[in-house]
Amino acid sequence: MEGIVKGWIISIIAVAVILSALLSISPSFSTTKESNEPRIKEILLIANEGVQRIVPDNNLYPEGLIYNTMTFNGTIPGPLISVNQGDILKITLRNEGKIIHSLNLHAGFGPTQALSGVVQPGESKTWTMKADYPGVFLYHCDGDNLNGIWEHIATGMYGGIIVHSPQEKPAKEFFVFFSEVYTSFDSQPGIESQIGSFDFEKFIDNRPDLILTNGMAFRYIPVIGTQAKVMLNSSAETFHVKTDELTRWYIFNAGPRNDLAFNFGAGMIPADNSEKIIEEGEKDAYRYDEIRDIPPGSGTVIEMTFPEKGTYFGNDHDIGSLLKGAGFVVIVDDK
Repeated sequence: MEGIVKGWIISIIAVAVILSALLSISPSFSTTKESNEPRIKEILLIANEGVQRIVPDNNLYPEGLIYNTMTFNGTIPGPLISVNQGDILKITLRNEGKIIHSLNLHAGFGPTQALSGVVQPGESKTWTMKADYPGVFLYHCDGDNLNGIWEHIATGMYGGIIVHSPQEKPAKEFFVFFSEVYTSFDSQPGIESQIGSFDFEKFIDNRPDLILTNGMAFRYIPVIGTQAKVMLNSSAETFHVKTDELTRWYIFNAGPRNDLAFNFGAGMIPADNSEKIIEEGEKDAYRYDEIRDIPPGSGTVIEMTFPEKGTYFGNDHDIGSLLKGAGFVVIVDDK
């Protein structure tokens, strides 16, 4: 009996030693409340002016188009900011440009969280925003307290904030920003492409020349037509997914003026409200759409699977937008 007791004591001590070691090296065993504390994410956005190529050399725009831009961190769109619900964003806006810039966060609630106010050239401003509301939100420059906001957005000063919900399922994610360009064209010696600048009269008349997808017209459209082909981008990128793979599409419409009638050619989009319909004799059914309307300055989340392999086309179903660059190709392959 004494030997058995001693054996139990030795076993208990051994288990205690192992647990103690695990607790000391593995944060997953922590019993503190640190994991429930909001995460602080620091973001630096640098406002500036410059030039970028926004159209490749193609049949519609021989030699392409270079454009006078305004940007955050030198890209169109600006950096995608991804946080979890409850996180705190600590944002610094640094103005390295020659004119006034600012920042409007659609994910913020209240002027002290959503608006930076004017930031003069050479100055910086830092503030915090609590990501309380899950969703897809645009951020953009407000110009000089709304004066000039039209030009700042139409020349590239926008980006996106994703606030992830804790209920979100794992999925393959994609991000696409649509935006309009209203441009004049100037020829300059020594520069191969045309140079474009913001055209205020075209903006007022609502006559956009181009629709950019992630900063470039025709970025994701190699060609249209089968018998009579129109080459749009010989170096076009395409999106790739597998059949029946859950995908999540964050689609933004930066505008600044027009709605986006988003459609997946050959696809079927679950309705925005995912509302279940119960009908007599039918166990359950769901409402589906072919078109998702996205107003300017907003975004949407589309979760869907593609049932069979082939080519699908994400686009603005205002068909005239196709010739301005609005669309992207999705290639679906078997598992």
